[in-house]
Amino acid sequence: MSILYVPNSIGLQNFESIFSKNSFNFNDGNVAIQFHPSYVAMHPMGIAFYAALGDYFLLHSIKTSATINYQIRSIPYLQRMGFFGGLGYGNPVATVEHEEAGRFIPLTKIKTNEELETFMKNIDPLLHTSRETSRVIKHVFSELLRNVLEHSQATNGGNVCASYNRNRKKISIGISDAGIGIYNSLRHYHRLNSSLEAIYAALTPGISGTTARIGGTEENAGAGLFFTKCIAKSTRNLLVIYSGDASFKLRATPKRKPIQFYPDPRQDHKTVRDRLPYFQGTLIGIDIFIEDTETFNNLMVEIGAAYRLGVKKQKKDYYKRISFT
Repeated sequence: MSILYVPNSIGLQNFESIFSKNSFNFNDGNVAIQFHPSYVAMHPMGIAFYAALGDYFLLHSIKTSATINYQIRSIPYLQRMGFFGGLGYGNPVATVEHEEAGRFIPLTKIKTNEELETFMKNIDPLLHTSRETSRVIKHVFSELLRNVLEHSQATNGGNVCASYNRNRKKISIGISDAGIGIYNSLRHYHRLNSSLEAIYAALTPGISGTTARIGGTEENAGAGLFFTKCIAKSTRNLLVIYSGDASFKLRATPKRKPIQFYPDPRQDHKTVRDRLPYFQGTLIGIDIFIEDTETFNNLMVEIGAAYRLGVKKQKKDYYKRISFT
């Protein structure tokens, strides 16, 4: 029987904790889910991750069993966020549910454009900020979830959840799917040799899974993850992407350094890893401070300029590689 171990803490900073005692090899068709015995603190990214594993188990008819200490203090939070339901279980303890509006968005399944539109209308109470900043954050949700619907080929759609920290004025987002992953989505139109190369390509302006054309198409310009990375960077926050056997973690820009938007993700302050336990699908986690800073207010203009510069450079490099005989 395979083991799926849930550690005591999963955040963007310590994202690598999900690999503790785990190989994510479930080929024997039976999985025992084990929880840290004392406490489980989990960023929405973690909740979305286990929901994607739940989708994988369902898709491949994998049987699971779970063992948990009912005294873990974070169980009510995990229940309210939909964690146990994402793994295919009912809630382990009885709790009084409070209104989530303005505090969090529990795990939500997105399978259609209509469900995406409904979700986008329902997230406004979570965005305690100006209309312009709200528009930017909703852009993140829309772009990431559209990528799931258009490229992941996930039978069970995508998973999304979010929470709001009022004291820090920070919104945390987790999005996942159990689809084909970034590498398989991009390799039909782009020369890629690994999951890490695919993540770099997905973060590069103008690279799309719908065409080999630099700059994408009118419907898909290859800007979603690039915009998302820039939004995280603009508030000196983190972004994590995990797909296949590789991960990319954008690290927070120190306060003493100016914020710069690099079209090439290799230039970013980051941590990358490959040869990780293989994850069939894609996981994205992001934190955003929603204070109306000057950087945030000018964000769309600055990101647009960086995107155009990146596409121009991609086209230039592409034509340099062409040889005429």
